[in-house]
Amino acid sequence: MNIKMVPIEIIGLKMDLQAAVQVLRGLGCMHIDELSESPEVSARPLSLDRETLRHQEELNFLVARIDGLLDALGSSPSDHDAVLAKDCLIEARTGVELLAPKVQSLTARHEKLQSELMSLPRYEATLRKLLPIIPPSARIPGYVTVGLLVSRAHMGVLDSVGKHALDLTGGRAEVVASDVDISTRAMLIVFPGEFTGEIETLIGREDISRLRLPAELGEGPPDVILASLHRRMAAIPREIKEIEYELAGLAGQWSDKLSTWRNNLHDQVDANNVLSLFGETDKTFVLVGWLPATHFERVKTALTETIGETVLVQQLPLTSENKNRAPVALHNSRLARPFESLVKLLALPRYGHIDPTSLMAVFMPIFFGMILGDVGYGLLLLFLSLGLMRKFKSGVIRDILIVLAMGSGWAILFGFLYGEAFGTLGEHLGMHALWFDRASPEHVAAFLIMTLAVGAVHITLGLILGIWEALKDRSRCLLLERGGMLLGLMSLFLLVGVLAGFLPAELRTPALAGLIIGIVLLGSSLGWLGIIMGPIEFIGLIGNILSYLRIAAIGLASVYLAKVANDIAGMAGSIVVGLIVAVLIHSLNLVLGAFSPTIHSLRLHYVEFFRKFYEGGGKPYEPFRSDLGSDVST
Repeated sequence: MNIKMVPIEIIGLKMDLQAAVQVLRGLGCMHIDELSESPEVSARPLSLDRETLRHQEELNFLVARIDGLLDALGSSPSDHDAVLAKDCLIEARTGVELLAPKVQSLTARHEKLQSELMSLPRYEATLRKLLPIIPPSARIPGYVTVGLLVSRAHMGVLDSVGKHALDLTGGRAEVVASDVDISTRAMLIVFPGEFTGEIETLIGREDISRLRLPAELGEGPPDVILASLHRRMAAIPREIKEIEYELAGLAGQWSDKLSTWRNNLHDQVDANNVLSLFGETDKTFVLVGWLPATHFERVKTALTETIGETVLVQQLPLTSENKNRAPVALHNSRLARPFESLVKLLALPRYGHIDPTSLMAVFMPIFFGMILGDVGYGLLLLFLSLGLMRKFKSGVIRDILIVLAMGSGWAILFGFLYGEAFGTLGEHLGMHALWFDRASPEHVAAFLIMTLAVGAVHITLGLILGIWEALKDRSRCLLLERGGMLLGLMSLFLLVGVLAGFLPAELRTPALAGLIIGIVLLGSSLGWLGIIMGPIEFIGLIGNILSYLRIAAIGLASVYLAKVANDIAGMAGSIVVGLIVAVLIHSLNLVLGAFSPTIHSLRLHYVEFFRKFYEGGGKPYEPFRSDLGSDVST
């Protein structure tokens, strides 16, 4: 059912704005509307002062920095430390300024080492190709070795550079060249260190690509640098592990603090963001929203005690216009509460309209039990659901498991009524149908009629609820549509009873008259198209009832699949093989028995039942509150 909501308006002095926000946040029961959605309230949007805006920017920036630190430390925000602290902002700012330089330095070194480790193998390949052409002079102390690379199409440039190098050094340089690959030629120039400037100028003037190696590898001939490269490649992984160890240590020391600060600051950001929904006059702030009716006096008392008589808390009239804006909060019994998640999967009911949760809680497990209807499968699903419920303590998954457990209970009950345990295996265990054996050919027709009767009752209930909704909304169109459907359907039932011989023949004429009148009323709700659409819509209504035959069809399919498993097990030459085959088929049937009844029971509610009365599109009730353990002034 929908919790009764009341629209309220709060007006106070601007100097009491933050105090009012903190009180409402601590109470955690007011749904705040945007002021523009309430034209009946005369106020302009609230303009935030410079200090408040600066504070918001600082909070957002600090939260972003903390998120970055948590990501760098390989941690994720947690909620277990969500306890609000008064000096959180100061503590977080100080801690981040202390930690950030350390983390940035370590992550920068880590990224540099990773990049270096990826690039060094490229230099190794080139250096290995240069090993065969290293001249003896490269090992003379004081001599410098320079490597040059050029496309084979420009080999003449290398010859020119080699000749000039010899001229510059008076023949004291040594020049060797060789092909590195099919497209590149390399040259090594070895010369006394005193000619370094002249050789560098020569190479720069010719615009030749020089083999430049990382400074960490040092200088010398290719074989010396290659040995240094190997040592470097072996050392880098150790350095990376040391950095990761340091980061892990920082994570262990700081992650909980960072999560706590982030949760607190994020909560303060949310508290400040709500100010954009407020309004103001020259001297006052204004906000409008919704409260559960039972909380109005509590909110009024709390604001008056904290702020004083300068704050005004008053109920606004519940008009048809603002009723459409009312948020929806569902309140159902403990047994029905898990079905709220299934209702919300379709849509939240509109405020003031029927909440179908309790109806679904009654019918859906019964439909599930009628479809599965097996003691063995029901027990397995019940134990499985109860076991998984220990793992999932809350949320949609737990709600679905509870629904599955309730359906399994009904499946066990119908299993005794049908006399089924793992299909026909129940017969061999001495079970007998307490009601009727649905797998028996002589009972199939009765089973089909029973499911049609269930569908007729379900659809009729939906139409009655739909008429009630139309009367509340004073909707003539919906009243004609649903009333016509109900009258036509009741008349059709009478006509079928007469034709089947269950009712006296004198009722045939009233039944035909009621059927025609019902179709006419249904068509009149559709305007001039009702001449064609009225009969079509009524045929669709009959199709809705026929859809409930899926209860019998899917149930029979499960019975026969279980029977096949048992028969194959009996026909197998080996007991072991027969047992394995039977277990596999029964396992498949168990999985289908969990999903198919759930899906089709949901479909019967969403498509056939809800369409007769359900008004979706409600706005969820989202109270303004803190997610932390206690509330203090920011």
